[in-house]
Amino acid sequence: MRSRCRACRWCTRPSSSPCCRACWWTPPAAPPRPPRSEMAERLLLIEDDHSIARFVEMALEELPGLQLTNVRSLAEARAALAQGGWRLVISDLMLPDGSTETLLREGLALQAGAPPWVVFSAGLNAQRHELLSGLGVRRILHKPVALSALLDSVTQLLSAAAPSATAVQAEAVADPVQQHFGGDRALFEAFLSGCIERFSDDIAQGDAACARGDAAELRRAAHGLKAVLQLIGQPALSALARELEDGAAAGGLDAAGWERLVQGLLALGVQRR
Repeated sequence: MRSRCRACRWCTRPSSSPCCRACWWTPPAAPPRPPRSEMAERLLLIEDDHSIARFVEMALEELPGLQLTNVRSLAEARAALAQGGWRLVISDLMLPDGSTETLLREGLALQAGAPPWVVFSAGLNAQRHELLSGLGVRRILHKPVALSALLDSVTQLLSAAAPSATAVQAEAVADPVQQHFGGDRALFEAFLSGCIERFSDDIAQGDAACARGDAAELRRAAHGLKAVLQLIGQPALSALARELEDGAAAGGLDAAGWERLVQGLLALGVQRR
């Protein structure tokens, strides 16, 4: 009766025969393992404006090995941060349900092992810079920020080579493709196309706010448009949005000013619903 060799479970020669390692038959090799890929760097983006979030997402596609997660409210940000495992946090300050400065004042950027924090916002003065730096912010990016400045900041912070909080200003270049998109016209056109579609939602939000007399809601609509319009090379419309935001912050509601802004958006090809 034939039995398997005691040295292995592959050979069917008699047990008295030499081990299969010395015979003509060789057990099949195990399939090769796929190369082990490096774990992606997890980045948390706290930004409620879809256009700005898309700009960051498209910009970071230039850097391999990154996994970006976007949350759009203070509550979502708190829950995401509680999970841990983030290598970098990029955060706007103004969100629909509060300010992320609340999280910073709780010391989340100063805790041991906390990821580097970047504040991604507009209209910050020197006092605010100093305050945010003291709360642990490592870098301040002013909206709108150039593509190259954003990529440089992320690269430096991930490599732990960044200095303390530094303001990155956009260069005064007329062409938005050069100023904000590193000369990549295809990237600019793709971003612009998405903005034109989403501006319809912004118009609807502002129209509803004016109809209700809701200055706070109008402020949120103008705030979102302000930075995006600057990114796509519409500084005059961006300035008008800033005026509306400032006026609404003081409790005013300039319906005529909003209508002027809407007409400027319609001239770009936006559809009013």
